[in-house]
Amino acid sequence: MSLARRKYAKLRTALAPICLAGCFLTLPASRALAADTIVIEGSTVTQRAIVDGDGGMVYIYTGGSFPAGTHLATFKFLFNFTGPQGNTSGYITPLLFIRQQSGNAIIYTLIGIGKWSAVELNADPQTILFDIVEGVKVPPNADCTFGFINAVVNSSGTQLANSPGTVDMDESTDAGEGVGGAGTTNSWAATAQAPFAIPLGTSFGVSGSGADYSFYDDTRTYSAQAAGIVVTP
Repeated sequence: MSLARRKYAKLRTALAPICLAGCFLTLPASRALAADTIVIEGSTVTQRAIVDGDGGMVYIYTGGSFPAGTHLATFKFLFNFTGPQGNTSGYITPLLFIRQQSGNAIIYTLIGIGKWSAVELNADPQTILFDIVEGVKVPPNADCTFGFINAVVNSSGTQLANSPGTVDMDESTDAGEGVGGAGTTNSWAATAQAPFAIPLGTSFGVSGSGADYSFYDDTRTYSAQAAGIVVTP
């Protein structure tokens, strides 16, 4: 195992129990290696207006991106009240995308499928591990972002089960910066239809972009964020 991978493994071991307790931002300095950088992208995990009722939809954070070389570690979210379907449980599979310009549009192509988790209603933010089981594990450049699908997805991208929404959201983009700080926003996009399967290479974009699946015309904000570690060799 390379030095970088050994350092990442140590950092993740230190982060996991803290993240699972919902306190990622309060990592004690003594538990991290000072030369390495913790990166968080997305939006605050605070209560918002509603929870989606549609099942098996894909949601993508479009307000920022990870630095190249980020080792993804956790996915944090808030699911603290029921949506229109009344579900108190569901599924989340974290996803990794690369954004590319196509004419006047930006297309988001799936390059990494995470390990799915069953989740339940909880008054407090919850954290699951962001384990890539198929595809790119470490963003190769600064054009990669994350998202999720409310479904059980295997490594081939096939949905084995899905659920209505499990993350608080607003049907408009919240003002201000995302949790990534300067240069980021709270903008998220949602697919206008639920894809049956999302194998690597599946693309998403605005209507008319030529992507496999189109977004709704509006942008939203979801109470979700992803964290990782840029490891210094």
